[in-house]
Amino acid sequence: MFQLEKPTDSLRLIHWTKELPRASDADPLGLELRASARISSELLHCITSITPRARYYAFFPWALHDYNTRERLTRGDRGRIKGVLSRERAMVLGAVLHHDGKACENGALGGSKEAIKLTKNPARSYDLNAWKHLNNSQGQFGAAYKGSLINLGLFETGEIEVNDDVAADSDELDETTQAIEVRELSALGRRLADAFGTCVHRTAYVTQGLTTKDKVTAGVLKEFGSKAGLCEITEKTPKDRGVLREVFFAKCPELQRGSHLRRRMSLILFLECTARARKAGLALDDRTLSDICYFGAMVVDGDERAQVDIVLPGSLADIQQRWRIFFTQGYLALALQSLLVAVVRQIRDKPAGVTRSQIIPALNAPGLPLRYKEIFGRELPEDFFEMTGRDTLHLCGDRVDKADRLPANAAFSERQLEELLVDDEANEAAAVVLAAMLLYQTIIRYKQRCSAEHHGWYAQQIHSEYADVALPGIIRFLEAEFGSSWIDRTNREILDCVIWRFVVRQHQTMSYERGFGGVAPLFHVDGNRIVATETDYTDPHAKNPRFWPAMQILADLKLIVYADKAYALTSDGEAWLASELSSMGNP
Repeated sequence: MFQLEKPTDSLRLIHWTKELPRASDADPLGLELRASARISSELLHCITSITPRARYYAFFPWALHDYNTRERLTRGDRGRIKGVLSRERAMVLGAVLHHDGKACENGALGGSKEAIKLTKNPARSYDLNAWKHLNNSQGQFGAAYKGSLINLGLFETGEIEVNDDVAADSDELDETTQAIEVRELSALGRRLADAFGTCVHRTAYVTQGLTTKDKVTAGVLKEFGSKAGLCEITEKTPKDRGVLREVFFAKCPELQRGSHLRRRMSLILFLECTARARKAGLALDDRTLSDICYFGAMVVDGDERAQVDIVLPGSLADIQQRWRIFFTQGYLALALQSLLVAVVRQIRDKPAGVTRSQIIPALNAPGLPLRYKEIFGRELPEDFFEMTGRDTLHLCGDRVDKADRLPANAAFSERQLEELLVDDEANEAAAVVLAAMLLYQTIIRYKQRCSAEHHGWYAQQIHSEYADVALPGIIRFLEAEFGSSWIDRTNREILDCVIWRFVVRQHQTMSYERGFGGVAPLFHVDGNRIVATETDYTDPHAKNPRFWPAMQILADLKLIVYADKAYALTSDGEAWLASELSSMGNP
């Protein structure tokens, strides 16, 4: 009999290493929760997919300070968590009462739906302890904002960095971040608390000491909501808005370092791009930002798509390059996820599965040439899988040795291939052709224009060579397999290796570690055979989850405003941008 209590080096059936971060249902290759998430975390540090409103960053420091000052260690002390939670509920319910049963403008007021339900049957007073506005026991503080506030250094927690974005397969912070104790404010946290306090210090909720009480009248809550609500930060001149601007733009001495400065430069970049897009008659969205950073251009739709070249101020060159890397990672994710869609599409009706050697023949479907001709109005010159990577680039109108790659509005540019794949070509027969074109162009463009400094920064986001899929690792893999002239190998050879390593094996890795959370994989791998499950995957779109929260925060800070279906700079925004650029040497 085998004795498994003490496995030898020659017999190790299961070898555990540290737990990997999970991948979500929409992230089957773990691309968004690893390298992409780390890049965006550096570029928009402390602004996450779940922290879109600026005023929470001042409200929670005030709530903790008010608890510490008025309630802690008193006879009626409800405890820190309940005390802060009660003040949050007062703000949420008060804001809804102030807005006549509606949430603050632009939403993101945690618990507003429950508050709206509650106020449909008006009451003279409300018990804030009995009312449950969110499932999280710490309210919106624990569910969303705690990590960002810790990373901004608003609490006396020492020099620590925590995961400040949504946990995998969840819409909240992970349990480790939620469990961190915060008891005292730092000097910067106190400054924010004081600034918010000046906005609410004359309300009855504060002056009558009702912040320490559970039962509060509707009138008192409504008055408090009229001063404490999320959208009220844009009215007149609330003191916390000025301090929050300094925090987000890292003008405080405590924030003059690392990722805080990159967040500052990202926000300045967004302001500049908002102005450029508005001038061209476009709206700054994720696509337009990608075009500006990746191609140095904007695309204007009309009878024909026109390209408007954009040259940003020199002081924004570095942050533009870093965002270009983020969007490079996005194109890589789209290419690999489109290959995954194609693989799942071909194996889903094969109960016995397929072997590795059968994957490429399955992808070479009879309808592939016809679908390609329907899209581009031309025929493939030969069997796509017998063409080389270099031939494939020539087919796009691109050359490996060409200094200037395809412009954004070219028929086969990364931008246009992305649009086709996202618009459902990923689920059609020619998906593998488009995905390969996108993959090769992304690699070649990256190699030609990414500096050593920025390549090193990108490579730093790869914490695990096996689990973290990013372009530096893809390039190393291809060169290790085929040498520096990998582009001259056939698509059959290149895609066989890429699909098996970065699609099949990568999904197996992600499915294995997240399977304990009950998320079904798309297929099972048994040796060199893959067998489809009943789970399907059809949307390969790569997301930029921190972009819109950052734009909302700029709006909360009254630097941009949404008008005529697009953001525009406010007069404050124009003056702020001019001042920031001037301080960096750009007139």
